Amino acid sequence: MTKRFMKLSALLVVAVFIATAFSSKKQEDYSSSIFATDIVGDLAYVPYDYEVKMSSQDCIPFLGKSFLGFCHDLGLSESSGNYRAVNRFGYLGKYQFGRSTLQWVGIRNTSRFLNSPLLQERAFEALISKNKWVLRDYIDKFDGQSINGVKISESGLLAAAHLGGAGNVKKFLDSNGAIVFKDGNNVPITRYMKRFVDYDISQILPDNNARATL
Repeated sequence: MTKRFMKLSALLVVAVFIATAFSSKKQEDYSSSIFATDIVGDLAYVPYDYEVKMSSQDCIPFLGKSFLGFCHDLGLSESSGNYRAVNRFGYLGKYQFGRSTLQWVGIRNTSRFLNSPLLQERAFEALISKNKWVLRDYIDKFDGQSINGVKISESGLLAAAHLGGAGNVKKFLDSNGAIVFKDGNNVPITRYMKRFVDYDISQILPDNNARATL
């Protein structure tokens, strides 16, 4: 498991830098003053829902629906792909980790985390692996179904768990779509289910003991 994570992490970091070189215009489209990029910990403005851009047309074509594409696209939605991003609520890095989530994947040094793109990628892989384990029965049961017009897929559920937690994904599924969690920006988990549907993340296996290490 660890060796597989290391290989995926290294590939992802290389892909991110290549994608950045060929898509600077696209990244500008995602930029938002929600993030403090110069001084870690600065307070910053949190945008309204209509300011958040999540168009599927903004994907990098050669990454497509692969796991690397999933990481790239979710990172754009969370922070414009900025490894140094810190929002006013204290969420950190490219994938906007909270401190409790960092601890869940074995990271306690937030400064080291912010200064290491590779550690951030491994933390994301570990989180996906852990959420896969937590949601394993729900993924088996609901994958391919539709609830209130929302197609359910493994990648969509895991993206939604990243936004609102696996517990709120379970509540949505258990209530047949009646309970829809929204984050601090009023973004519902169903938006992530739709936006990140049908990515291939099969290479990340469910593991409740997954940890991010260098």
